Amino acid sequence: MPQAYTFTSYKYPRTPHRRWLAYGPFPGEGCQLFVRRDVEMLYVGTRRRWFNHEPCWEIVWPDRGYKMALWFRDDGGFGGLYGDICLPPDIDSEAQTVDFLDLDLDVVGHEEGGALRVRVIDRQEFIRNRRALHYPGTLAAFAEGALGRLLSDIGGRRYPLDRPLAQWRDELLARLEETPTGVFGRRA
Repeated sequence: MPQAYTFTSYKYPRTPHRRWLAYGPFPGEGCQLFVRRDVEMLYVGTRRRWFNHEPCWEIVWPDRGYKMALWFRDDGGFGGLYGDICLPPDIDSEAQTVDFLDLDLDVVGHEEGGALRVRVIDRQEFIRNRRALHYPGTLAAFAEGALGRLLSDIGGRRYPLDRPLAQWRDELLARLEETPTGVFGRRA
């Protein structure tokens, strides 16, 4: 049975930024998969809350320098892709946590005419934080390299984008059925 994992995103050097729950892990190709729906994200510093009800995959690789979310609308259509540039996440199966240092750069994607269109967001935030928080040169170089890999992986339709999105949606909905009632609120 999938377990509830607490995801925590940190800002440099190690300040908690966002926190949310997802269920898993499920094995993927060189990664761990988690599912979420009806999730509340807490912005730790401001106590601001953000709610997302759409079903979503959280995909975490130990070595790619990014994590990815694929979500689907209530009508079953593809909602989008969100890629976080981050240091390799720490998945602790005993504590049931996934912690990662968010390096500000993000990629968003959506389908347009059957093609996946992506754009980089938060570049100005990355530049500001790199200066204000004194990112070491190696960290800034890592972030830029990871961004290049993510864009290349998306463009090359590397896993998980090598499968039809409808397959991901169907598997996601089946996995959500395996999660305990009450954690994600309403069901598909």
